[in-house]
Amino acid sequence: MKSLLPVVIVITGFFLLVTLTTSCSKSTDTAALPKEQLVASRWNINRMQLKLFTGGSFIKDTIIPQTPMPENYIQFNGTGNFEYRFNTAAIDAGTYLLQGADSIIAISATKTYRWKILTLISHLFTMVTTTTTDPAFPGLTVERYYTLVN
Repeated sequence: MKSLLPVVIVITGFFLLVTLTTSCSKSTDTAALPKEQLVASRWNINRMQLKLFTGGSFIKDTIIPQTPMPENYIQFNGTGNFEYRFNTAAIDAGTYLLQGADSIIAISATKTYRWKILTLISHLFTMVTTTTTDPAFPGLTVERYYTLVN
């Protein structure tokens, strides 16, 4: 019976070579890209989560059902304009600016959006808005969490 040692050595060497080349290869590092470049895209709204609080106490947590007409998205272009559509046929459009290290202020004719960026990479963008003046929930603190994908 022949020794299997040379075969085992060759197979082990192959796996080591594959492991080292894949683990040492440099992937596209989206953290190195400027925030403006990462934000400027068309983002599909994958999920919107709503959390309600009163006097600092948690009341409710729910996922807002999606009924796209025809699609739910937020688009930021590189020139400071944005479009927003969620569960409506109408597009809310206006201008936006990046503020500080983690905020986007978007202003349309009817509304001002103040989004705090939580995660921003090339294919995933999460952000939150917090308000105490939501007409749908008077007297409550409302947090809306947006999960956007490319």
